[in-house]
Amino acid sequence: MYKKFNLIISLLILTIIIFISYNAYDLGNKSREAKYDMLINDLNRDTIDFTSWISNKKEILDTAKDFVDNFSYDEITAGKTSNPYMNLNNDPDISQIYIGLATGEFITGGLWIPPEDYDPRNRVWYREAVESRNTIISDVYFDRATGDRMVTISSPLHIDGTFAGVISADVFMNDISNWLSNQITRNNIYTYMLDPDGTIIVHTLRPELVGENVYSSDRQDLPVIDNLKEFLEYFEEVRETSESVRMEYSVEGKKTLGIIRKIEEGNWYLAVAAVEDYDLCTFIKQNRNSLVFNILLLGIIILLLLLVIRIKLKLENKNKLLTLDNERDFLTGIYNRRYFDLYIDNICETAGGCSGISLVMMDIDFFKKYNDTYGHIRGDEVLRLVTNAVNHTIRKQDVFARYGGEEFVLVLEDVTEEIAQRIVEKVLKAVFDTGIEHSSSPFGRVTVSIGLAANTRRRIIDAHHFIQIADQALYKAKENGRNRVVVYSG
Repeated sequence: MYKKFNLIISLLILTIIIFISYNAYDLGNKSREAKYDMLINDLNRDTIDFTSWISNKKEILDTAKDFVDNFSYDEITAGKTSNPYMNLNNDPDISQIYIGLATGEFITGGLWIPPEDYDPRNRVWYREAVESRNTIISDVYFDRATGDRMVTISSPLHIDGTFAGVISADVFMNDISNWLSNQITRNNIYTYMLDPDGTIIVHTLRPELVGENVYSSDRQDLPVIDNLKEFLEYFEEVRETSESVRMEYSVEGKKTLGIIRKIEEGNWYLAVAAVEDYDLCTFIKQNRNSLVFNILLLGIIILLLLLVIRIKLKLENKNKLLTLDNERDFLTGIYNRRYFDLYIDNICETAGGCSGISLVMMDIDFFKKYNDTYGHIRGDEVLRLVTNAVNHTIRKQDVFARYGGEEFVLVLEDVTEEIAQRIVEKVLKAVFDTGIEHSSSPFGRVTVSIGLAANTRRRIIDAHHFIQIADQALYKAKENGRNRVVVYSG
C-alpha cells in the first residue's frame, strides 16, 4: 500500500512537472510571437512617422523652390551669402537652403563661403538631383566643413523656364538619430538604420556604432552581434524582398528579437529590436540541479497552474490584437478596418487635424440583391474584382481598405479637392467599365456609390468626424440614385 501510494505521488509529481514544463515552453513560444507582433506594429508606426517626418523636409524644400521660381535669375543670384531669398526655413532639423548654380557658383542663406576649389556641380547631391529630375535624398556622406555625417535633400531648379542649378538643404544624421530616439519611448526597444551597403547610419542604443559597416572584417573587436554571419543573412534577405524580415540573434550573450524592412524615403533599412524577456523555461533549465528549487516549485505548484492559465488567457487576447494578419483583409488582400482606424488616427495627429487629406467612402450598389441573385461565392468574386479595378486606378501611395461588408474606404494625401474628385470619378468609371453583370440593378451591371470629403482648408480636426462626413456624402450618393460621386459640401 505504501509503495502504491508512493508510486501515485511520484506519477502525480511527474505529471505536474511535465505539465508545467510544457506550459512554460508553450508560454515562451507565444510570448516570442507576441513580442514579434509588437515589434511589427512598432516598426509600422515608426515607418509611418519617419516617412512623414522626412517627407516634411522635402516639402519645405519644394516650397522654397516654388518661392524662388517667382523671381528672376538676376534677383536670386544677386547675393552669394545671407541671400534673403534663401532664408525661408524655420525647421531646426534642416540647414539653411542653398543653391548650386549650373555656372559652378554657390548661393546660400547662411554665411558659409565655400573654398576656391569648391564646385557644387561635382557634389553627389547635385549630380543625383540632375539625374533623377526630382526632389531626392542623397546617400549619407561626410560634410566637408564639419566632418559630420549628413544627407542632402535636393531638387533641380528652373528659373524663367531655364535650368539654373540645384536647390538643396542638409539634414544631419545626428538630428535623425535624435528624432528617432525621442519618438521611441518603449521599454527595452531600440531602433537602428543601415544604408544599402550595410553601413550603420543611426543607432539609438549604441551611437558609437554609427559609421561601422556590417560587412567589414575588422568588426571582430566590437561586441555587437555574437554571430555576425547570422545577421548578414537577414540583411541580405531584406535587400532582396520588399517584405519585413524577422530576426533572431544574440547580442553580448542576450537573445534579441528584431524586425527589419526597407524605407522608400532615402533608400534605407529601418529595424526595431528588443532583448527577449527572461522566461520560465530558461529559469528552470538553469536551476534544474537545485534540490531546493525543485522542492519550492512543488510547494507552489497549484498557484503556478492558476497563474499559467491566467497568463495564457491574457496572452491569447494580446495575440489577437497584435497579430500581423489583422493588417490585411483575407478576402481582397487590401488593408482591413483595423489598419485603417490606426492609420487615420495616426495621420490626423501627424498632419495636425487631418489637414491636406481627402477621405473617400465607397459602397457597392445593390450588393445584397446581387448575393440573392447569384450567390455568395459570386459575391465574393465581385468584391475581389471591384478591389482590383480600384487598385489599378488609384496611386501607389493611396491607402485603400475594406471598411466592412461591401463598403470600402480610400485615403488620398497631398491632393486638392479637384484632383481628389478627378481620382474618384476615374474609380467610378473603372468599376462601371469592368462590366460585371447585375440583372437586379437598374444599371444592368455592378456599380458603386462614392462619398468624398476633402479637408484641404483645415476644417476637420477629428478622425471620427472626418469619417462621419464622408459617410454622409456616401449616403447622399445612394439617395440621389447611386452610381455617382457626391462631394461633402457642409
